[in-house]
Amino acid sequence: MGTLSLSSYTIPIPENATIKNGIVSWKVGKKMKTGKLSGTDKVLCQSEIWIAQFVDENGKLKRVSTKTKDKSAANRVLVKYENEVSLIRAGLTIRSEVNRAIASTKPIKEFVDKYEVKMVARGNSSRYIELAIQRINTIFDECKIDCLSGINRNIIDQWIALEIEKGARTPSTINTYVAAISGFLSWCVESKNLTENPLGNFKKLNEAVGRKKQRRSLTEDELKRLFETSRTRKYLKTNKGEEHELVYRLLVGTGLCAMELGNARPFQFDFERCRFTVKAELTKNRKDDLLPIRADLCRLLKTWIEKQNIKSNEKIFTYTKKSIHGAFKRDCKAAGIELKSPDGRSVDVHALRRTFGTMLARAGVPLTTTQRLMRHSTPELTAKLYIDVEPVDMQQAIDKLPVFI
Repeated sequence: MGTLSLSSYTIPIPENATIKNGIVSWKVGKKMKTGKLSGTDKVLCQSEIWIAQFVDENGKLKRVSTKTKDKSAANRVLVKYENEVSLIRAGLTIRSEVNRAIASTKPIKEFVDKYEVKMVARGNSSRYIELAIQRINTIFDECKIDCLSGINRNIIDQWIALEIEKGARTPSTINTYVAAISGFLSWCVESKNLTENPLGNFKKLNEAVGRKKQRRSLTEDELKRLFETSRTRKYLKTNKGEEHELVYRLLVGTGLCAMELGNARPFQFDFERCRFTVKAELTKNRKDDLLPIRADLCRLLKTWIEKQNIKSNEKIFTYTKKSIHGAFKRDCKAAGIELKSPDGRSVDVHALRRTFGTMLARAGVPLTTTQRLMRHSTPELTAKLYIDVEPVDMQQAIDKLPVFI
């Protein structure tokens, strides 16, 4: 038969406490606290939370907090523990199933918090963790899921269907949300809080359907006009035109994302070998990437760093995500470049990365090499999203076929 007890603990004698006949009294807020004097500088206090003490299925004595100050409620917790032990001894269940059942009713936030700690331990970047947790919490909030037992495939499928119907999020965005929660559920299985991942066989949505933004590559003539305009256009701050021109040249010549270049430091560049190391925390695959850079771009960048007296660990460029997008839009308008073509495709800073992939393809670079330079997971992603194939390209390909006449 189990028992209930109140545990004891010691604390240093609080300031302004009074001691009389071995009893220490002190005030916490409006409430008076008391305890027995222990030694010369300690107070022996009694916890208000009841502790359940019982013998488990292996014959070991267990002491577990009931997390309640009410003795009747604590007794019900004790009875629950003893019933679990009885069921396990009778062979009607096992401890892991009992633990999962208990975990399934706990607030979902407890497990999301633990998963966040696990991601930190795995070495995931702070930005990756922030986005993953945000997406997981969004799904749980919008699906009104507050515990593990409330998660099932039908609820997630209904959420996806509603998102598609409303057009609130694109298939590409929905895929990132589902990937985040699927990673969380896989961890729940690893930690034995779930028996299986309800989304284990989820197939990604077709990202080509419903994509809000369709980008296009810039032509060589447009790039020349963009470089010239950005260099000569008047800015409120000095050197901005020169900086933006160099940024555009580097983006279209390396395939880097604007934020990867925006966070770059001189120590990441090997100017002798013309290489650039993209730090793991800034990459999608969370691994360091080593990229080659054309010698002429390396020379331009080195000259800029020396001219601006930028130290090894300082940011090379001063732009933010918002400022570079705004500057690019204004430079395009000044250069007579349409931000949106008649077929609905648009141009923005990220279109320079698409232009990089398209130029490699037109230069005859193998798709697998282009994939590696763009750091994509598959060649299919490179071909589908980052390379423009125009009718003129297809005509030139057809013209290369032999004539059998």
